[in-house]
Amino acid sequence: MPKNTTTKKKILLTGATGYVGGLILKNFHETWEIISISRKTTNITPSIACDLTDKKYVERLARLVKPDTIIHAAGNKNLAFCESNPHQAYAVNVETTLNLLAVFPDTPLIYISSDYVFPGDRGNYRETDPIAPQTVYGRTKACAELAGETLSHHFITLRLSALYDQQATFLGFLQQALSASKSVDCFTDAYYSPTYHTDFLNTLECLIEHPLGHRRIFHACGQRISRYFFARLYARAHGFDEALIRPASRVIENPPFLFADLSMENTLTRELLDLPISPHKDALINLAQQ
Repeated sequence: MPKNTTTKKKILLTGATGYVGGLILKNFHETWEIISISRKTTNITPSIACDLTDKKYVERLARLVKPDTIIHAAGNKNLAFCESNPHQAYAVNVETTLNLLAVFPDTPLIYISSDYVFPGDRGNYRETDPIAPQTVYGRTKACAELAGETLSHHFITLRLSALYDQQATFLGFLQQALSASKSVDCFTDAYYSPTYHTDFLNTLECLIEHPLGHRRIFHACGQRISRYFFARLYARAHGFDEALIRPASRVIENPPFLFADLSMENTLTRELLDLPISPHKDALINLAQQ
């Protein structure tokens, strides 16, 4: 978990009111001097309201703060919204990145990206594998990645799978349903590599405190698992009846934006940063005990 440092780094955190940004703020507010950026004024201190899609506001932001590192966690990850509103998805997920790169050209920027940059057909995608997104959301994330790699020598991509802690949407859904003894259908043929929040935070801390200039793409993810067995592990960790988790088929139900295998692997990241990976079983037990 995050460790104290003798000299606090000044971090500009975008998307501070979102799920990922909130986790970063909660866990590192004492480790770093974090200046939170959001579209509207919040009660977070210190914070600055800034529309990152408008370059003139980002230029004004640069006159107010000189960060050591930018963590760009802002964006829209609602797949259905992005699919229906590609121009807005591009503005939020790509133009914000371009504006930050233009206005802070010499500041290291860590871009929080996604497994959706991959096609989702075979899984176990490595940091070095080619990207081929199949959704508007995935294409905007890929576009921002490529722009950063092209325009800046200080740009780092950190891809996540489905990030989870106690507040994760899927875990909250499981908790509510299983507490009421309601069955939940989960896909046995849809694989991913959900990211335990501690693994993500440890990876992020390493990238900021011990940057590796020769490596620019990293993965923070867990082991490959089906959504069905992940839900079963959750039920077991919390003492619910595992039989309430019922097998379902992605092929039969054909849900939107759900791919056969979107899992990533991160051997290269873990070796470079000397980090372990948390088995989902242990991570879910830890969450159940908190």
